[in-house]
Amino acid sequence: MPKLAVILAAVSMFAIASILSEARKYKLALILAVMSMFSTAANTEYEPDPEYVAAGEKAYTLDLEVDGYINGRMDPDRLMTYRGCTLERDAAYMYALMWAAAEKEGITLRTVDCYRTFDRQDAAYNRRCPFNEVPVFDTDPVTGEKWQSGSRSVRICTGPPTARAGYSNHGWGRAIDFANSRGGTLGCNSQEFLWLQANSKRFGWVHPRWAWCDRDTREPWHFEYAGVTDPTLVSYGDISEELLEVLE
Repeated sequence: MPKLAVILAAVSMFAIASILSEARKYKLALILAVMSMFSTAANTEYEPDPEYVAAGEKAYTLDLEVDGYINGRMDPDRLMTYRGCTLERDAAYMYALMWAAAEKEGITLRTVDCYRTFDRQDAAYNRRCPFNEVPVFDTDPVTGEKWQSGSRSVRICTGPPTARAGYSNHGWGRAIDFANSRGGTLGCNSQEFLWLQANSKRFGWVHPRWAWCDRDTREPWHFEYAGVTDPTLVSYGDISEELLEVLE
């Protein structure tokens, strides 16, 4: 993410922080995010500025690492929940914008999994990659025959790849596993996936290359928050007394 964009974004957030407390600030941001979608009803195509695109091709987490956050053990104050999906607050804000844009176009985004704690990720990894006993063979130096000398325990993984606890982008609150509108598995031909594929980058959300539909590791349901190239293009709207009363 460009340094200038980060600095400008920090300045705009500081302006809000000077008026509101930490918790109220991000509640307000979320309310304004949704309201801004309805204030631009005339722009049904949701055409963004050319710079308003994803800043990368996978989850951006360096800012969280630098600030001392721990994967799977995120500070609750840095998390927000929108429509049942708990995410890191920046990712949640942009998810709210994306959800509203999809709804405007008749697409309902449903989620299966968002933020995962360290323990939940560890349990998921153990289910996908359980330990199995496999034989160990030695070779007779005289006859050359192989014989089983014992066994050892190794992990054998099945199904889509699952990261170890502490290494998943779900643990940063910057990854979502989506479902289709009926709550089933999101496929490569699902209308929800096709909409996300065409539009998610405008909101900083990306489908990482390893999860593409032409890969053996394909996961059409998995999207990650990469941030946007110019955060100052994300309008937080005007702070009014009426909105402050809503937050109260």
